[in-house]
Amino acid sequence: MKFLVKIEEAVDNLILTFIEKMKHATPHFVFDTIEWFKHSPQLAKKIVKIYQPKVRVFFLKIIGYSEHYTTMIKGHFVGVMIYLKSEEFKSRNKVEMVTAPLKKFKTDPVKAFGVLTLACFLASTTYFIFINTTKIISGTKALRAPASVEVIEDPILEFKKVKYEVLDKEIFLDITVTANSLEDRDKLIPLEHEIEEHLSGVHLAVTQLPISKEEMHLIEVEMLSKVAGPRIKSVEAKQVLEGRPKYFLQTEKLVSVKDLNLQLFLEDTKRNRQIWIDFTALADNRNVILFLKDHDVEVRDYLNMHVEPVIPQLPIEEEGRQIIKDKVKFELNNFLKEAQIEGKILEIYVDYLIAS
Repeated sequence: MKFLVKIEEAVDNLILTFIEKMKHATPHFVFDTIEWFKHSPQLAKKIVKIYQPKVRVFFLKIIGYSEHYTTMIKGHFVGVMIYLKSEEFKSRNKVEMVTAPLKKFKTDPVKAFGVLTLACFLASTTYFIFINTTKIISGTKALRAPASVEVIEDPILEFKKVKYEVLDKEIFLDITVTANSLEDRDKLIPLEHEIEEHLSGVHLAVTQLPISKEEMHLIEVEMLSKVAGPRIKSVEAKQVLEGRPKYFLQTEKLVSVKDLNLQLFLEDTKRNRQIWIDFTALADNRNVILFLKDHDVEVRDYLNMHVEPVIPQLPIEEEGRQIIKDKVKFELNNFLKEAQIEGKILEIYVDYLIAS
């Protein structure tokens, strides 16, 4: 037994000696690289923590500045449109408006000549680009295209927005059926309606929306089993997500009117009773909102002149409050129509209502 133990110790020593010699023969950069790979996850986390807020702020600034300047341009455009529809513009002498810039040639010929030269240069460059648009587009495509362009047609059948009932909601899937070859695809085209019926009959066993990748893979496997055949290679499905909600940027289409005075109809004419109402109007575009904000006094005067006195029971009952809202909405739309403003009031929300 001692003999075997000595042999084992000798083998161990030989292995340890070989390992030490290999370590000494290995360059140091190998061990440094191994250490770097060991600590790389921690380094990556530190870098993400440092730069993630900066990147987020950068993109938020891009979005913010874009929204800001877009809103400014829209505001100036709406202001010009409102001015063109105003009585001031209609009553102004159009000939004088056209000839007024021409008079600048006499008072400041250098500045006028510079503006005219710049306008001619911009007009000529725009015309040159316009007449060469086709050449520019074709040249750009030629530069981006590979050396040899070959149009390859995929052997697929596409089914857009196939409807399913999942978790008490309606969802839509875009389904792509891939055939083995173009010949097989051509033979499947007359059977498209039947294939779509089989696909729409598949039960979607999902636990969440939007559908996860794992559940979508199981759905694709089940769809393939429903339409399986020698000509069909695979089935791919993709959920069609809904677009922007209706309330997107809705706050920019709201205008509030405070302390609007409506009269109460009372048999006892010796008393003067009133209703004070605060409401918010929802319009279908920002042009209406800007116009109502710029003509707040005219809006109040129009409502006071056209909204008849109401009976005391109306503000108390829900149906009565709805009648008041419908009346205010009707008169505001009439006001916009008389002012020739394109747009309308969609809804009236009562914020505050009290009788005195």
